[in-house]
Amino acid sequence: MNTGNDSLVGLMARIDPAITPLDAPLDERDLAVLARVQLAGETVHNRTGLRARGTTAERAARNRWFRVPSLAIAASLVAVLGITATSVSLWPGSSTAARAETPAQLVAEPLDVTPQKLLESVSSNLLVRSVPVDTHRVRSQYWALEFRPDNPPQTIEPERSDIEFYANGTTALQIRALGRADSAGRLPPGTSGEAAGALIKQRTFAAGQYPFFFADPAGVTDWGAYLRAGQALDASATTGDYLSAVRTLLSERTLTALQQSELLRFISTLPDLRVDGTVTDRLGRAGTSLSSETRDAGNMRDVLIVTPTRGVIAHESVYTGSDRRDLTAPAVIDYTAWY
Repeated sequence: MNTGNDSLVGLMARIDPAITPLDAPLDERDLAVLARVQLAGETVHNRTGLRARGTTAERAARNRWFRVPSLAIAASLVAVLGITATSVSLWPGSSTAARAETPAQLVAEPLDVTPQKLLESVSSNLLVRSVPVDTHRVRSQYWALEFRPDNPPQTIEPERSDIEFYANGTTALQIRALGRADSAGRLPPGTSGEAAGALIKQRTFAAGQYPFFFADPAGVTDWGAYLRAGQALDASATTGDYLSAVRTLLSERTLTALQQSELLRFISTLPDLRVDGTVTDRLGRAGTSLSSETRDAGNMRDVLIVTPTRGVIAHESVYTGSDRRDLTAPAVIDYTAWY
């Protein structure tokens, strides 16, 4: 199985200090791998703290694991441990007694509709009623639980990410703090939406240098294959894996109404989906929640929130396991909401 870090493992093998001179140059492919790892590693430090990870096999050898945001994929590459993108160690021997502060779960009002009918309806509506989008920018608000086994965080502090793609090929990234949220994960009035907070990170990439996980979606006809390629998933990928991949995709690419429509038609074909009902997301917008508990079954629920005019507007990961001493399940451990 491709664990998603074959490129880095190959790179490390090629630059083994036992056989490679210290001043040996890296080729363009190697430099691209390192750039991708560096950016994602920095993003993970900003967003979630550095996490320890392991492959499925390592999960049996170590103590208990649960899965985390797929945006943290490349932090696992930094560790060079033969890791997957979605596991976090509970650090055996931890005696954590304190509870981490996490946003309250979204409250869903039940709907009597199948996932297939709901997504087919949203997909069709997008083609005639969609809100205009600017595919040259990606704007989102996100929060993810920072894993500190001996001192779990007691505050919820969302951040805002702005990615701008310019005509000359350059890409600009900004990450800003949005302040402290309440126990429901809501920010004080005037701090969400277009409001800007303290600048955490700012970086501009030359043309062709931004380390995308996903290729340009223009012309995609097989959305399953496209999602698997971007997240290094194999044909056994679960519905939860696909929902998590959608979150990663939309955090670096803005899809057109047609692309959103086609993507949701693909999601509608997946098994193990359920409609939770109507909810209000972290930005105060009404939508319909769908979820799957197939990504690390028994430990994780992936939630996707959709609307008829915007398509996917948010994703949340909910821990449902029993091994975490700093969490009481079910507990929201990350969310991303797109403006």
